[in-house]
Amino acid sequence: MKNKKGFTLVELLVVIAIIGILAIIALPALFKNIEKAKIAKLEADISAIKSASLSYYADESKYTDGGMISWVKKDGKIIINGGFKDDPLADKIENLGMPYNGSYLLMSSPGHEKYLELSILPEGEISKSGLDKLKNDYGNLIDITNDQNKINIVIKLLNNKSNT
Repeated sequence: MKNKKGFTLVELLVVIAIIGILAIIALPALFKNIEKAKIAKLEADISAIKSASLSYYADESKYTDGGMISWVKKDGKIIINGGFKDDPLADKIENLGMPYNGSYLLMSSPGHEKYLELSILPEGEISKSGLDKLKNDYGNLIDITNDQNKINIVIKLLNNKSNT
């Protein structure tokens, strides 16, 4: 009598079918959670930039010189202001995740006008549910445009234009 070891073809096919069914059920839920995490990180970046800008204003009684700061994520590295000039907010922002790569552009008002606007130009695609969450969280402070599959998100972090 031979000592048979191993599995039959039928047993292997049943196991493969079960794994396939589990993958079909689990993958959509996994991708939803990945998108939720990216949106949460994007909102954390927005909050960090706003807090750093307001902290800078509290310390210096003005917004950053030049009125504009850009952060661009390429090949996993964040380049600030095209690498030409230091980021005045660097000591106030721990790290930006930039989950969709692309770029952030912070524009601030000159003088005493209190105006901050953050433009986000993601390279990666943001799902409709992610965009809806941003709209719900920021309400009328956010403007999202989608032009030829390029999304532009503009958030008014502070809008108190006055000539005081």
